[in-house]
Amino acid sequence: MQWKLQTVCGATLGLGAVLTLAAAAPQSAPPSPAASGAMVCRVLEAHTSEPESVALVIFHQGEKSEGARLGELLRAHDGARVEFETSDGRAHPATLFRLSTCFGRGLLVFRAGSAQLSKREQFWLKFPQEK
Repeated sequence: MQWKLQTVCGATLGLGAVLTLAAAAPQSAPPSPAASGAMVCRVLEAHTSEPESVALVIFHQGEKSEGARLGELLRAHDGARVEFETSDGRAHPATLFRLSTCFGRGLLVFRAGSAQLSKREQFWLKFPQEK
C-alpha cells in the first residue's frame, strides 16, 4: 500500500500531517462564507465566570486578509445576537460586541458551559442576514 503525499502551501505532507491540519479547522464550512455572512475567526482570550454563568471570548479574524471585512461586520452588528460554530460542527448562540479600543477585535458573550473555546482556536462566526 502506498501513502499519497499532499502539497499544502508549497510543502509536501504525509497523511498524518494532512489529518492534523484537517482536524484543526472547523469541520463544517459554509459553501461561500462571504455570501452567507460567515467568517473564520481566531480566539485571542477566553474567560469563564461560573458564578455569573457567562463566558467571554475576545477574538479577531482567522486570516489576516479578512481584517477589514471583520471590522465592517463588527461595526454593523455591534450588540447583535449571532451564532458561532465550534470545531465539532455545533452552533451556539452569543451576543457580539465590537471592542472600539482594540482595532479589529470582537467580544463574544455566551452562557458558560454551552461551548468551550480556547486560545488560538478557530471558529465560524455567523452574522445575521440583512433584511
